[in-house]
Amino acid sequence: MLKQVLLTATLLAGALGAQSLNDSLEARKDAFLDQAPAELLASQNRALRELEESGIYEKVLKVGDRAPDFSIKNQDGEDVRLSERLEHGPVVLTWYRGAWCPYCNITLAALADTRDEMESLGAQLMALTPELPQVTTETTKDMKLGFDVLTDLNHQVAEQYGLVFRLNDETAKRYEEKFELIKRSGAEAANRLPLPATYLVSQSGIITYAFVDADYRRRAEPSRILDALKALRDGPSGTHMVQQFWENTWNPPYDLDLIDHLMTEDFVITSAGRDVTGRHAFKQWVKNFQTKARGLRLENREIFPSEKGDRVVSRWIARANNGGVLGTKADHQPIEFTGIAIWEMRDGKLAHNWVERSAWEMFQSIQKQQP
Repeated sequence: MLKQVLLTATLLAGALGAQSLNDSLEARKDAFLDQAPAELLASQNRALRELEESGIYEKVLKVGDRAPDFSIKNQDGEDVRLSERLEHGPVVLTWYRGAWCPYCNITLAALADTRDEMESLGAQLMALTPELPQVTTETTKDMKLGFDVLTDLNHQVAEQYGLVFRLNDETAKRYEEKFELIKRSGAEAANRLPLPATYLVSQSGIITYAFVDADYRRRAEPSRILDALKALRDGPSGTHMVQQFWENTWNPPYDLDLIDHLMTEDFVITSAGRDVTGRHAFKQWVKNFQTKARGLRLENREIFPSEKGDRVVSRWIARANNGGVLGTKADHQPIEFTGIAIWEMRDGKLAHNWVERSAWEMFQSIQKQQP
């Protein structure tokens, strides 16, 4: 069973090698949605909604936090201590649910393909999973990963990073029947899982890049990890800061405090011709929008700097569930809108953002859906 899952994931990753990791994951998701029973899809959607609304994003570690030290065993039974690895360079930590998860295996294969580039930037890659050593040994060998896979026994490390959640009874029963998680991870760990998070930890022990999402079908892009490593080595560019803001504030974990790290104190956003001035006011503006666009996910489609590097232009698409945007009824139906933003850099921070969105088109679409 495991070898068949690994083979399928490897073939899919190879067939989609020209695509980004999340394109490959999306293709796997679409293939599943096309053939999955309606009751299973409904169950999965309920579980995801429960997790997103559980408050877990408030608990997870974020950019700027100190990474807790740990010492756990790798696939060869060797003790691996984070602080000792950091003596030799930054460390990329990535959690995955288990080799039973096809999305995890596609991700592991993509990370293995990028490992040499990470190492050329001075970083070490380590994957953490609740699966027991006899399972991780097989995974590492069959997938030819070439990096440490650590058994986070009973989620002890993931707990410190705020990543652990309990499966609801319906999902726990289905996973046990299909994947035998008790056998793979032990009875104490089997009804819980870690969010599939990725962190870049600097040599000083501070998290400088974070990807955390309750939707296990979304993962950190290897290209973004490489960009974060270059920013750690060379200093962050404007495009890096804009993408970090998009990824961590407009996407899970919806980290509003990141605004204090990235924006000037007198930051201005100009939206629909009106200015919102100051970091505090901007935080409130973002928070208010997020309460109306539930489960917001924003994806960059294009981003590039000006010749002088003092401006950044981004083109993006956002998807959410309608919690009352633009004064409409909160029907929680899917919405989608696009936008273009121009960013001004000053003194190494983001100082001004001019943004235009397809608000009228979104409003018309919502009006058509509502009685």
